[in-house]
Amino acid sequence: MQTIPIVMSLNQAYVVPAIATIRSVLNSISDRNRIEFVIFHKELSPAAIRIMTTLVNDSGGRITFINVQEHFAGHNLKKEEMYHALLIPGLMAGHDFVFFLDADMIVTGDLLSLIHAMPADKKIGAVRCFFRNTILPPNVPRPLHDQTLRTGLKDTSRYFNAGLMLFNMKAIRPEDGRRCLQLISRRWKGHAESILNVVFHDSVQFFSVRWNYAMTHIAKDVVPFQPEIRKDVEESRLDIQVQHFLFLSKPWLPKAEHALFLKEGDCPEFRYHVQNYKNALAAVMKDISHVAPRLLCGASWEMTERHLDPEGKALLA
Repeated sequence: MQTIPIVMSLNQAYVVPAIATIRSVLNSISDRNRIEFVIFHKELSPAAIRIMTTLVNDSGGRITFINVQEHFAGHNLKKEEMYHALLIPGLMAGHDFVFFLDADMIVTGDLLSLIHAMPADKKIGAVRCFFRNTILPPNVPRPLHDQTLRTGLKDTSRYFNAGLMLFNMKAIRPEDGRRCLQLISRRWKGHAESILNVVFHDSVQFFSVRWNYAMTHIAKDVVPFQPEIRKDVEESRLDIQVQHFLFLSKPWLPKAEHALFLKEGDCPEFRYHVQNYKNALAAVMKDISHVAPRLLCGASWEMTERHLDPEGKALLA
């Protein structure tokens, strides 16, 4: 049975969250042997790669790294990692299916189940964008809607979020991949997400929003949603399979508890999920603190530790 890559794109700042996301996938996937993590990057240090490899392997996963910097030569992109997903149609052409995940997610559902929900004739599977499916008063600015319309797309409610995507490589054609790269020159504010929406807008399988639930919208009855997803949002709130801490809901940002579309003051639902996310991040940091010295210093660390700690008490405990 063919391995299914799970591609992630990250820079040095997202090493810890990425490991937390990967561990959550490994803890919820039905068959670890069917997946392999592939990291697209341009600047990860050798130390970061060694640490990630060790922790992922220790968690029962497999991981490889691909430096994709050469593919964007001449584009002069300020946030190059925001475009890496555009390489999937070309670089991963030998696979039947390829997942893409953002590095600010906690996965509790079995991603492999989405493959069975993917029609053979659809090129990409994803979840509708929460922000573009809220109903705002007429006098409220709608920058994301306006941004989408500038790409030429007319129906903003069909715009998908690129945090979780399933590429059906058997349906995707080489010209799709070439068009993805050609559209980089448009410099749309949505980066790869806007480009992928334009290229694949006629061939999208929309998954339930539970598979990419925007944690900015976890509070109940704050904003109304479009009729097409209203029931799904309400049901998914109680059965979230992928928590996406996008935008202001990232717990390392100041005042994340007051993120857009959260109720003012206390929001128990958000507080519960964000605390679990913080615990996952803390566990990763603790494990890094234990493996990093040995990976970076090798025998020198072991020898010095035995000399300073002859009774076997952990120096980093």
